[in-house]
Amino acid sequence: MKAGILAIGTELLMGQTVNTNATYLSKEMNELGIGVYFHNTVGDNPIRIKEALRTLLSACDLILVTGGLGPTLDDITKEVVADTLGLQMVLDHRSFDIIKERFRLFNRTMPDSNIRQAYFPEGAIILDNSQGTAPGCIVEADDGRKIIVVLPGPPRELKHMYHTHVKKYLMEKNAFKMHSKYLSVYDLGESSAEEELMDLIMNQINPTLATYAGDGKVLLRVTSSGLSDESNILAVDQMVVAIHDRIGKYIVSDKGEDIDQVILSLLNEKKMTISFAESCTGGKLASALIKHSGASEVVDSGYVVYTNESKVRELGVKEETLKVYGAVSHQTCYEMVKGVMEKTKSDVGISITGIAGPTGGTIEKPVGLVYIGIGINDDIYTFENNFSGGREMVQDRAVIKALKLLFDYIRG
Repeated sequence: MKAGILAIGTELLMGQTVNTNATYLSKEMNELGIGVYFHNTVGDNPIRIKEALRTLLSACDLILVTGGLGPTLDDITKEVVADTLGLQMVLDHRSFDIIKERFRLFNRTMPDSNIRQAYFPEGAIILDNSQGTAPGCIVEADDGRKIIVVLPGPPRELKHMYHTHVKKYLMEKNAFKMHSKYLSVYDLGESSAEEELMDLIMNQINPTLATYAGDGKVLLRVTSSGLSDESNILAVDQMVVAIHDRIGKYIVSDKGEDIDQVILSLLNEKKMTISFAESCTGGKLASALIKHSGASEVVDSGYVVYTNESKVRELGVKEETLKVYGAVSHQTCYEMVKGVMEKTKSDVGISITGIAGPTGGTIEKPVGLVYIGIGINDDIYTFENNFSGGREMVQDRAVIKALKLLFDYIRG
């Protein structure tokens, strides 16, 4: 079954509202084995809505329409759907009674305009909306070969109505199943990952393999579709094994998780505590873990030691080390880890010191030079890195690299 999503609302085109409904519905369709081929957005204009509907009807079996179900004159979605299909609009008395009762419960007088929300294309399957005043509907056309699902725009109402009414309906209509796994890859760029997996990508039929890059992570999606859940799972698992054989050392999760979430789980599982000593990243590394619920179980302390004086005062870095080797060096990075572990008694310590720029670099120590230190129990390791980009990018890349090193050592 091919699907298209049509979002209606001028506010979406003007950037006043983010279209989270399309993302949500696409994920839900993926779970059902329904492929989404189009995301379209149009304003509250009947001519353009009708054109968009006709285009999607020619290419898709299923159209999910969101928005335009309110009581005002620009809420015209159902009317345009009816006009496009050559259907009359008819009053559903049950829906009208429900809308009136909702206003009564809120001790409000129902405006006359709200009666528009109780009109539907003739023959429509009406979807009650217990979260608002705008019912949705399902309209079957072309002897049931084409389906238009009309849902309200507010995400809370849409999600509730989808799970209450639409999901079961679509499961009965669609025989195909779909199974996916999402692999989180770090410390390997999208082009490099694609190169390592090129033969799998070029020869793919079912399952399919796709790569997506963003925020320091490459996400690999492996998806199989067919009539059997068991065969889909087997096909995906076989592909995942093949991917692990090629780039397993870069994969941190088979569930699409971010690396900070995985590290937090590992630390909890191993009952290990961690403390941070940061200079050029200014607390960003500690924040990557602390932003998650449950971090208090494993995170002990975080020190932002930006000046040489604070490195000496807070972590016991030797003044001689700073004088001879400088703040950005293996030696200072080592002493920062050692100092934070001794001070906090944490099982794991991590330090970052570097030159984020855009000023402060030299020929010997250019902008982007960053040292990362990892301490686990009695072992301490330091790593030299050179990152490109502006100040924020250098900081972010340093945090991602530190997290990957941390993951590798905690994992064993």
